[in-house]
Amino acid sequence: MNINFFEQVYSYRELCIKKDLREIAMWGRLLEDINEELGDLIKLEKQMINNLKLAGTLQALRRDVILCTAGFCKFEQELQKELEYGKNEYGDLHIQLIEKHRMRYLKIVENLAMLKRNVHQRLLEKRIK
Repeated sequence: MNINFFEQVYSYRELCIKKDLREIAMWGRLLEDINEELGDLIKLEKQMINNLKLAGTLQALRRDVILCTAGFCKFEQELQKELEYGKNEYGDLHIQLIEKHRMRYLKIVENLAMLKRNVHQRLLEKRIK
């Protein structure tokens, strides 16, 4: 009976870590897309808008995306090690870490949406003038 219980706990732990690995990989791919989109917005700003404050904000978000991507890569490596070699229980600390990464990712998505609205607004103002 005890062996079955420990197998179930290990299976649950393994399943949760694999789920987290998939989620981190998805966020990483989406951050790559965001980085490319920011590159396009930066070009658009340079060619059509010419606003130093907006250019700085775009560059700052791009920097955040790159740092977040690096953090995801490091966290992904740690999860992979834990999956392969670790024996730690999947608990509150692990859940807090994944939530911290999720919130960081969601903040970038939110900032990108605000920046895109700002760019569109400025382009419309340029067109009206």
